[in-house]
Amino acid sequence: MNERYDYEIYVDAGIDADFAYMEDNGVHLIPMKYSIDGKEFIMNRVPTEEELRYFYTKMKDGSITGTSQITPFTYEKEFGEAVKKGKKILYIALSSGLSSTYSSSLTGMQSVLDEYPGAQIECVDSLGATAGIALLMQLAVNNRNAGMSLSENAECLRKSVLKVSYWFIVEDLQYLKRGGRISSTAAFAGNVLNLKPILKINDEGKLINISKQRGVPRGIKYLLECYEIAHDDTPLPDVYVVNANCPERGQKIADEVVKINPNAVIHQLSIGPVIGAHTGPGFVALIHFGNRDAR
Repeated sequence: MNERYDYEIYVDAGIDADFAYMEDNGVHLIPMKYSIDGKEFIMNRVPTEEELRYFYTKMKDGSITGTSQITPFTYEKEFGEAVKKGKKILYIALSSGLSSTYSSSLTGMQSVLDEYPGAQIECVDSLGATAGIALLMQLAVNNRNAGMSLSENAECLRKSVLKVSYWFIVEDLQYLKRGGRISSTAAFAGNVLNLKPILKINDEGKLINISKQRGVPRGIKYLLECYEIAHDDTPLPDVYVVNANCPERGQKIADEVVKINPNAVIHQLSIGPVIGAHTGPGFVALIHFGNRDAR
């Protein structure tokens, strides 16, 4: 535990972020399990480039990938260890619209509070995923560094979650089909016609389709149009461009974002296995503060 702080910030492995930033600011990662053809792995740190290449190569070759939910017991253990050391906790969870991790965190939190009635724990539903959680984490760190209390910080985050905008393009529809997002017929037709779905996360924290564009270049153009009409540099000008084994697409988007908004602070990241297991290679996302209902 870092003695500089009155409370600790936790996130889960549904985040894609700069792990050096997390370490420098005392942010804790709750690990999540993912699998490749039934073999389990644990994401408890940023994957290496070699690990990511292996993961996405296996996906391209037809391997079945998946993830496991974080159990209430894991939260009870993680939170309990911090509380025993006299720490308060602020946790930012993967969207309740995409996972049961937030619900599990509340169950684990209650078990800790039953044992330590004076403990202070705040669980915040991000209503988002990947680098959107990173944006909220940055905001939480800034608030804490500015002297904001645990409860004030949690309230600020809850008011900010719907200000995080997510715009995604998917390369291959089979991964959405596996997850039950689209039908087999729609996936087949989309792939044959080279249609690339444009997705966003809505106010319920769920993934929805907002457009179909023929080919990746048109899809990227649409993402940039979404950013142009939706971005807002408050509370942070940071923009995350995350990709699943297609860095050249991420670079193209990053270059164009700066042309649209020279004040943008760009972060380019690879999508880890926890999110990548459900999106597949070729997926790219543009995530920032702004109006997520602009499209």
